[in-house]
Amino acid sequence: MGRRRKQPSTSDVLLSLPWWVLAIGAGASYLIFHNILPGAFAANPILSGVGMLAHGLAWMPALLLGFFAVLSYLRERSQQADARLGPPRTEPTGRIRPPKAPPQAARNVAGSNTPNPPHPPNPTRNPPTPSQAATPAEPAAPQSWTLEAIQSLEWKRFELLCVQYYEQMGFTVKTVPHGPDGGIDATLYKAGLDAPVAVVQCKAWSKPVKVEQVRALGGSMLAHKVKRGVFWSLSGYIGNPVQEFSELAGIQLLDGPAVLERIRALAEDKQAALLAKAFEGDYRTPSCPACGVKLVVRNGKSGAFWGCSNYRTGCRYTLQMPQTELLR
Repeated sequence: MGRRRKQPSTSDVLLSLPWWVLAIGAGASYLIFHNILPGAFAANPILSGVGMLAHGLAWMPALLLGFFAVLSYLRERSQQADARLGPPRTEPTGRIRPPKAPPQAARNVAGSNTPNPPHPPNPTRNPPTPSQAATPAEPAAPQSWTLEAIQSLEWKRFELLCVQYYEQMGFTVKTVPHGPDGGIDATLYKAGLDAPVAVVQCKAWSKPVKVEQVRALGGSMLAHKVKRGVFWSLSGYIGNPVQEFSELAGIQLLDGPAVLERIRALAEDKQAALLAKAFEGDYRTPSCPACGVKLVVRNGKSGAFWGCSNYRTGCRYTLQMPQTELLR
């Protein structure tokens, strides 16, 4: 005789409901027991006592449903966090577990007269690493400088391009490794001079830069007692106040085409050296501004997004993944 299936308890049924359903149920139960039932039973002398009892105890079912609503909400948040951080299922050796053989192949091995099909390639001999399995193959690095090539750089690599450009121009450049940059990404020095000659800010944003960011660079110029500033913005600038303030503050504004023009003005050997450094390795995956490490793909309730690989050690930085990234 088969074992009788254990029936789910009332608490299990309540916890399986969405938290917002339980919250609505708590409010509805309080309204029913506190107002509707006493009013409905008030005209009946026999049931009026029941109505008064329901009126006095209306808080009990509402409190119970509210308690389960809180538990359901916490359970849902915990499941979402696990889904974001869940690593690929691996064997104890670190290899990705291969798919199980289909039932038909097992019957052939068991003694069927049908000859066994050719063995498929064994995926455990050269298993892909988790990063290879989650990340599509990177396209070939650009062979020449184009605007599309510059736009393919992630924000940190774009800043490094800015730094390396000024190094090719003969400047000594000091940078902030990661974390808040204080309104500047690079400080330029000339050989033999202790005082900086210019400060630079870089933004690889998808939207044009507004006047607030340019004013922040102007404030950094005053703090460092520098009379010249340069702003790199791939997406350009918006609004007349940006142009007016930059002229007053001595800030040179460069958009994507202007950056490309200056790179192409370098000698060919310097262009080639800059190209090799800018597009070396993974130049597309964005970096965490707090930790400096490459972000990884996470899966959340709203779909895929970029998250810091140091999530388990406390970094909660996330970045929305554009639709173009999902199609690569």
